[in-house]
Amino acid sequence: MKEYKLDARGLDCPKPLLRTKQVISDQKFDRLTVLVGNEPARENIMRFLKHMKFQDIHWETTGVEGEFSISSVPGLANQENSVPETEKAEIPPIIPATGGGNTVLIASERIGMGKKDLGGLLMKGYIYTLTQIEIPPAYLIFMNTGVNLTLDDSESLEDLRVLEGRGVSLLVCGTCLDYLNAGDRLQIGQISNMYEIAERLHSNTGVLTFT
Repeated sequence: MKEYKLDARGLDCPKPLLRTKQVISDQKFDRLTVLVGNEPARENIMRFLKHMKFQDIHWETTGVEGEFSISSVPGLANQENSVPETEKAEIPPIIPATGGGNTVLIASERIGMGKKDLGGLLMKGYIYTLTQIEIPPAYLIFMNTGVNLTLDDSESLEDLRVLEGRGVSLLVCGTCLDYLNAGDRLQIGQISNMYEIAERLHSNTGVLTFT
């Protein structure tokens, strides 16, 4: 069995994902092992491998804190590097958004640069209001301290669950969670990466930004 091992440790988001995509496109192997240096990269690559119909996908620690080894084998459709061309060009799957509105980038846990308490109150009110409008956003993207709204102590969790139930896709920046050491506190949303986020921000749907 030919194994291809990719060492993506030390690479910033989204390079681990992009390197994995490149290996799948260019190399022939019977087993693929990817080494990564943080949990968000692990989650993103495992999701991508699943999308590419790889099998026996599993991970283990390398013995170094925060590092992981992800192992998988190509599915039948991927044997001998036979990944369909249409699949090669696609981004990793995300929870399909059925909301018809804009994409909203939330890059702070509050709205505005003035009083913190006021800004937090405004953000809480904004997210609640989204649950009440006829056409919710297609995507809510949480970056920087905006990811705090998806954590266990967020006062907006229930409203976000309502939005998710209405088809809004919640993407949470994995690098931000890792930087804030808050990955184990995530309560809602899907860990995402810069590649996926950039693709959504540059799609044809309108984008609103809150900082």
